[in-house]
Amino acid sequence: MGKIKYLIFSLGFFILLTTTVDAASASISISNDNITPGTSVKVTSTISSSNSIFFIEGTLKCSGAGVNNQIDLNFETMENNKKSDSKSLTVKPTSVGTIKCTINGKIMDSSSSNWVNVSSSKNINVVKPREKSTNNNLKSLSVEGYELSPSFDKNVLEYTVNLESNVEKITINASKEDGYASLNGTGEKEVQEGDNNFEITVTSETGASKVYKINAIVKDSNPIKQTIDGKEYTVIKRASTLEKPENFEETTVTIENIEIPAFYNEKANITLIGLKDEEGNNYLFRYNSKDNTYIKYQFLTSISQTIVFEDSQEKISNYEKKEVTIDNQKYTVYQNSKDKDYLLIYGMNLETGNKNWYLYNMKEKSIQTYMKDIMDDMNQSFDNKVKEYKVVLLGMAGLSLFLLCIIIIEIISKNKMKKKYLQKIQDMKESKKEIKEDSKEEKTEQEKKKKKEKKKNKKQKIDEDLW
Repeated sequence: MGKIKYLIFSLGFFILLTTTVDAASASISISNDNITPGTSVKVTSTISSSNSIFFIEGTLKCSGAGVNNQIDLNFETMENNKKSDSKSLTVKPTSVGTIKCTINGKIMDSSSSNWVNVSSSKNINVVKPREKSTNNNLKSLSVEGYELSPSFDKNVLEYTVNLESNVEKITINASKEDGYASLNGTGEKEVQEGDNNFEITVTSETGASKVYKINAIVKDSNPIKQTIDGKEYTVIKRASTLEKPENFEETTVTIENIEIPAFYNEKANITLIGLKDEEGNNYLFRYNSKDNTYIKYQFLTSISQTIVFEDSQEKISNYEKKEVTIDNQKYTVYQNSKDKDYLLIYGMNLETGNKNWYLYNMKEKSIQTYMKDIMDDMNQSFDNKVKEYKVVLLGMAGLSLFLLCIIIIEIISKNKMKKKYLQKIQDMKESKKEIKEDSKEEKTEQEKKKKKEKKKNKKQKIDEDLW
């Protein structure tokens, strides 16, 4: 009977131990298991149990492809009934190959006083970097509800679609051949009478772009054509395609018995209508219904005022008539010959309706009234002053030259007198020298004579003594 009890106890303990082993586990998760050299990847190890964990001991190690990293997984607690523990490390391979990450550890939980071994492993493939794709082709292109002409071919870049006169919007759909390429230019588009040009751009992973073009032609049974400065335009008949400019109100005008959307400014008495060129670009033109004339609407705006350009053939001193570009728009203005940032324009103030000359500062984008009469008087006065100063300067220059001549003459005269004086001194020195030499010669002659006389006297005395 005792043996049976022992056998049952042993069997129960074996079952409990088996259950404990099955309940403890280790796992590895990787943020990316297929990378290239130089790419960082996070490796997370998790050791868990179905019971509260008392102890964990072990390591997480990753090696290969230039990697040799290790982290300690030791864990010890008796609180909070914790059933798992995770730790992470980041690896960054330097070469192609395989990184092997391995957990080797053991666990003791509340179900047993024995250690249970756990392990797990996972590989990371480090591959050669992929070459970037150069594919910038479309896979498909269509206008929803309409047929393209010609039929789509990835190597054909220009297409046409014909639309009825009442169509105001179309939807362009497209897909790209390569998943790494980017695509833009699709979606819902507004259209108006005549040609409407749209571009669909595919850019490859390497940055090379290919542009597909669609010309959506909306039928216009009675187009109003205008030729302005040698260029052909079509009058825009839909208000939805025009943007109302500031200080203008929406209105309509009648051209060739057709009502046309327009904009009107009462103070300036200006009417604007929209015209479209052959490339499909929209512009606003000033329209005069009396003589059916069109002038391109050009203006410059500052914080305080908007000036509409008016034509003027007047010449302004210190300013040259030139064509300049401001905010991608070309303007014919008068530019200061000395300071290129200052432009002079003749125009109308939209707020007051007054016409005047205005000075525009390109850097500050500010507009000031240019008092032409005052500036002309100032310029004339300045020119007169310059002339007066020239006369004074010439007189002073002549006087200076005269004084210089006198000084030169005086210097020459003084030099001559100095030379004479020096010559006189030299003559006196030479004369004294001659006198001195003559005196010396005379003295020598006297001495000789005296010696001769003395010698004579001595000889005479000797003769006397002999006698």
